[in-house]
Amino acid sequence: MQGTDSLAVKSARRTIEVFELFAETHRGATVSEVARHLGAPLSSTSVLLAGLARLGYLEQDLTDRRYRPTLRVMLLGGWLQDRLLGQGSLLRLMEELRSSTQLTVLIGLQRQAQVQYILTLRRPDVPEEEHMRAGMLRPITRTAVGKALLMLKPPEEAARLLRRANAEEADPAQRIGLTAFLADLRKGQARGWTESAGSMRPGLSVLAMPLPPLADQPSLAIGLGGNLKTVEARREELVERLRSVCRILAEP
Repeated sequence: MQGTDSLAVKSARRTIEVFELFAETHRGATVSEVARHLGAPLSSTSVLLAGLARLGYLEQDLTDRRYRPTLRVMLLGGWLQDRLLGQGSLLRLMEELRSSTQLTVLIGLQRQAQVQYILTLRRPDVPEEEHMRAGMLRPITRTAVGKALLMLKPPEEAARLLRRANAEEADPAQRIGLTAFLADLRKGQARGWTESAGSMRPGLSVLAMPLPPLADQPSLAIGLGGNLKTVEARREELVERLRSVCRILAEP
C-alpha cells in the first residue's frame, strides 16, 4: 500500500510540475523539454502529457509537436480569480450567462472527430446525472458546439471529419449524409451560429457559435442548452446573448 501511495504522490507532483513549467515559461513545450524539467524518462512523460491532453487540460500542436495548456487549466482556479480580481474573468462571464438565461453553458474544443467540453455550467433545473460534464466527449458532427467548431474549417476538412465520425458511429441510424451535412454547415457559417435541435438528445437543444480567437488557445466554441421548445422560442434572444459574450472576449 505504501508503494502505491508513493507512486500516486509522485504522479501528482509531476502533474503539478508540468503546469508550473508552463506558468514559468509562458510557451509550449515538447515531450523532451518537459521530461528534462521533470527529470523523468521520455516514455512516462509522454504518457503523462497524453493523458492530460485526453482530459482536456493540454493541447498538442500537430505542427511543432509542442503541448500547451488549454483554457480548462485556468478555469480550475477561476472562482479564486473572481474572488480576488473582480468581475472580468471568462468564468464570471459564463456564470452571468447561465444566470441571465437559466440555461446550461458549454465551452468545447475539438478532439479529432469529437468535441470535448472543457466547461459546463448546468442550468438549475437539471438533475446532476443529466447534465453534460466537463471532460465529456461527443461526436463533433452531431453536437451544436462541435458543428460551431467545424464552421471554422474548409469544406474538405469538415467532410473528412464527417467520414471519420461516421466510421466511429456504432449506430448506422446516427450516421450523417455528406450533402445534408455540408448544407447545414454552410447555413451555420452564413448566420454565425448553429443548433442541435434534439440531434444528440430528444427534447433538448443547444445553440452554439465559435468563440473569438484567444491567445495560445485552440479554437473554442460556446453553447447554450436546454429544453428544445424553450430554446426555439427564445432563439433570437439567446443568439444575441452569445454574440454579446463573443464581442466582450474579442475586445483588446
